[in-house]
Amino acid sequence: MTTVARPDADPLTTATTLVASSQLAAPSALQRWMGISFREATDLLDAMHQRGLVGPADGSKARDVFVRRCEQCGRVGRRGFQTLANEEQDAPITVCANKVACRRRWPKPARDEA
Repeated sequence: MTTVARPDADPLTTATTLVASSQLAAPSALQRWMGISFREATDLLDAMHQRGLVGPADGSKARDVFVRRCEQCGRVGRRGFQTLANEEQDAPITVCANKVACRRRWPKPARDEA
C-alpha cells in the first residue's frame, strides 16, 4: 500500500483510515504511507490510542488495532462489521453488517413506475 496523504486532509482521520484498512498500527508503516516523520507517526498513534482505536505501545511491536473499515462504503468503526469470504476472491473482504450502515452494499431496489 503506497499512499501519500492529501495536504488538505486531517492527518488523524487519514491515519485512522490507513490503520483500519491495513490492520497494521506501526509508526514506520504510517511514516511510509503518509510521508511524515517517525515522531509525527508516533504522535498520531498515541492520539488514536487515547481515543481507543489502537492498543498501547509495546516496544517495537505493532499495536493492536480495534477498528475496521468497510471496503464497500469506507465507514470506519469499532463494531458492526462482518467478513465475507467468496470462492472467486482470494482474500475475504470486510463490509458493514447491516443495511442501514452500508448504503453502497445494500442499494434500494428499483421501483416499477408502470
